Amino acid sequence: MLAWLLVFAGCAAQTRQPTGPCTGKKTADEAITELNQRKKLAKPIRATGQCLLQYRLGGKDHKENFPVKLWINPPNEVYLQGDIAFDAAGLVLGSNADEFWFWLKPKEISSFWSGTWAQAGDWNGLALSPSAVLEAFGDVDLSGGDWSLTHGSFDILWLHNEEGELLERVYIEPCDYVVAKIERLNAAGDVFSRAEFSDYEKVADGFFVPKMIKIAAITDDGSEGSAQISLGSVQMTQFSAEQEKRLFVRPEPLGFEHVYTVIDGSAVEQMPQ
Repeated sequence: MLAWLLVFAGCAAQTRQPTGPCTGKKTADEAITELNQRKKLAKPIRATGQCLLQYRLGGKDHKENFPVKLWINPPNEVYLQGDIAFDAAGLVLGSNADEFWFWLKPKEISSFWSGTWAQAGDWNGLALSPSAVLEAFGDVDLSGGDWSLTHGSFDILWLHNEEGELLERVYIEPCDYVVAKIERLNAAGDVFSRAEFSDYEKVADGFFVPKMIKIAAITDDGSEGSAQISLGSVQMTQFSAEQEKRLFVRPEPLGFEHVYTVIDGSAVEQMPQ
């Protein structure tokens, strides 16, 4: 289980105040349209925060608490760097339009994972994934499938496949219409990944950023890897061509003891370089 995170806020960000009862949207189409509109409001940012990462690897439980730096270039470029084991880049996750990557450098782990979005499938080997980070900023994939909507304390979007099996639930706070939680389920109906976003701040009209991000991946044996990110300083930015190449292009996995490629939703170990 491993992890990835995200952050965003801007100058003069305002803490979201409690609001009264709201009716939300009437239909699933209205809810999806609203959330898709929010995606267009995301801006490039750089941020700092603190991460609590818990995971199991090689039969051992690991727990790390470390500062992170984050760069995001919407809609799909992410780079997160964690200062772990006295290494400023001991943990790194990144992604671009085509692929994602993640590494941990401490000697007892020394592992590098990468893959293309097309091959990712439902792989849940990483609690902290680039996709979960992007979702924290509103980039929730609501394409295709049979979506329905129910109402209550939250607007909840339900995704079923052609056989009627439940695949995903998206919980939406109906007043500001921000995503509060996303759950994905396996064929047995059990949740295998969960992301929760809270303590939102309004950054601009229609654009809200969660100050707290919690991400978890649950394996078939019930063990859980999790990441909790507390966001701190966040600033809007612009990336030069040199920065984009340095941050958002997958590096070669040099010097790692274990190298994995995600193929058809499974991590396959490769020969290290």
